[in-house]
Amino acid sequence: MTQRFENKVALITGAASGIGLAAALKLSESGADVVCLDLDSDGLVALREQIEATGQKCETVSGSVADLDKIDEAISLAVSQFGGLDLMVNNAGIAGPLKKFNAVDPTDFDKMVAINLKSVWYGIKAAYAPMVTRGGGSIVNVASMAGLRPNRHHSLYGMTKAGVISLTQHAAMDFAVDNIRINCLCPGPVETPIFEKMRDVLGEKAFETTRHRVQRRTVMNRYGTTDEQAAAIAFLLSDDATFITGIAMPVDGGWSISDGHA
Repeated sequence: MTQRFENKVALITGAASGIGLAAALKLSESGADVVCLDLDSDGLVALREQIEATGQKCETVSGSVADLDKIDEAISLAVSQFGGLDLMVNNAGIAGPLKKFNAVDPTDFDKMVAINLKSVWYGIKAAYAPMVTRGGGSIVNVASMAGLRPNRHHSLYGMTKAGVISLTQHAAMDFAVDNIRINCLCPGPVETPIFEKMRDVLGEKAFETTRHRVQRRTVMNRYGTTDEQAAAIAFLLSDDATFITGIAMPVDGGWSISDGHA
């Protein structure tokens, strides 16, 4: 049986944990060879072993997407080791500071933009040439429901994710003529390490209160899983979505239609 991504080459950023990890495994299980970029070198080693155990190929690059040379390195690996680039998931990101608007400083701003927004812009731009060489491709940028609806004390995060949505739309307009589709995933609350880190910032009691409040904003009254997000990413990347480009797709358990009462 032909696998969905047989003979395809994918690049995933932020691949060592959370949604990126689930996406890397999903794509490789579906036949793709993958290049994975992440800060967590130990996590990349474990991921590579897991993927290669299934018979697929994997290359890794350790570093921050804020270092644009690392994105170039990852794309060069895809071309030199696997012959090209067909699929890209711009997933790497950080939650940033939980601060009131006036408490945010320029250092916070610059860091968030570099990691959450500039890297996505550059990833799309750098993927263009190798995808054109292959006759086209597909890109999914991971934004957030916070890019569509504001979250209190999360102005920088929401700003960057709204920017990712806008980048997606504009790139989709420009690249359609080259058979490159670009879409955006907007997860709602998901069980990921980035959310768990809030426990250390808020303290146990405040974290649990926040967690309950966030959960109630989904009509399904639960957090999503990284596998559910990866399934949506795979759909958007696949030939099942060949007439879809430029969308911001909520995968949010009904967060976007919620009245706050699960």
